[in-house]
Amino acid sequence: MLKTEVGTKRRILYIESNTDGTIGGSYYSLLYLLEGLNKELYEPHVLFCQDNILVPRFKEVAEEVIVHNYDPSGSNPFNSWKAIPRFMKHIVLKQLELRKIIKRVRPDLVHLNNTYAANHEWMLACRLNNIRIVAHDRGTRPPSTWQTRVFIRFLEATISVSEAYKNIVIEQGLKPKRIRRVYNGLDAEKLKKYRSIQDRRKVRESLGINENTILVGMVGNIDYWKGQLVFIKAMDILVKENRDIHGVIIGKTAIGAESYEQEIQQFLNDKKITGKVNLLGFRQDIPQLLNAMDIFVHASVEPEPFGRVILEAMAMAKPIVATKSGGTLEQIEHEHSGLLVPMGDHQSMANAIKKYTTDMKWANSIGDNALERLNGFFSIANMVKGVEDVYEEIFDSRK
Repeated sequence: MLKTEVGTKRRILYIESNTDGTIGGSYYSLLYLLEGLNKELYEPHVLFCQDNILVPRFKEVAEEVIVHNYDPSGSNPFNSWKAIPRFMKHIVLKQLELRKIIKRVRPDLVHLNNTYAANHEWMLACRLNNIRIVAHDRGTRPPSTWQTRVFIRFLEATISVSEAYKNIVIEQGLKPKRIRRVYNGLDAEKLKKYRSIQDRRKVRESLGINENTILVGMVGNIDYWKGQLVFIKAMDILVKENRDIHGVIIGKTAIGAESYEQEIQQFLNDKKITGKVNLLGFRQDIPQLLNAMDIFVHASVEPEPFGRVILEAMAMAKPIVATKSGGTLEQIEHEHSGLLVPMGDHQSMANAIKKYTTDMKWANSIGDNALERLNGFFSIANMVKGVEDVYEEIFDSRK
């Protein structure tokens, strides 16, 4: 256990740099981390670039919540004529602004909540001000730019959410001081109250779904890589087989994905299944909606870092169909705690859903196995301990 002087705490500034208007898994992962963080050792401060619906909850678990859009940078390569002006604008000229935030918070450590491929201005600011900094890798895809290769050396650690993405850091020869893997966690007990038959019936009634209809659902921001179009193509196959089945897609459309949503709507219209698959948009009652489902689908068409919503479906003991890539392979054991299908293969997805529907007793046993696996490997306690172990290692190394 990290030793600190009596009455002192390590101040940690957490930076959530998302600016696309969606509230995704990174927000909730950070929230759950702060809820479990040892407040006798650590004093969390949180910086958001945008106001959001979770700010009140963060205020309950953080010493301070700051909303300040410093226009977070991306990772721009050095090999274009725009590289130098971009570097000056997004990295160098922001130092005075970031210095003011540093003087206000006086952090011992800065924890970037999203990626190591952006926010290089913070990496430089911490280097200039002798502050330790780590980056949570929640799905940084290769290849890394030269800018990332340079600035990642300023990090005390990268914390990847899966072995698959930890290996991406290693395989690219990136050189932070430490490369660690800490799985996201979820507290199944907090969701247990939503697993009631009465609530299930109410939600299904509100959706116009009777008890005999198989309800299959997806949860996630609508975006190309999330694979909603693959899901509705699979549903089209099942609907055309005259199965008593209904699909729902829950999630806000990401900025820049409006044309993808239009493509989805056009497919539903062309196939005349708009009454069989509904887009519900953003919802805050995700546990209740998961409880109402019979089968949960995760359809990513690019390697999934570590699907938080998969954990939520596991907590609700749902039989899961997911694409086999990235961290999903670490979350789900095929035919034991879920069914894995190739990315982008709507026929295989339809077959997996059908396999569940033909034996729902077996499907429900798969859901029970998923819940057991969640409790064993992906608890909040394990996640918090993993992150605190990284902090301890960093602070101890400077003694």
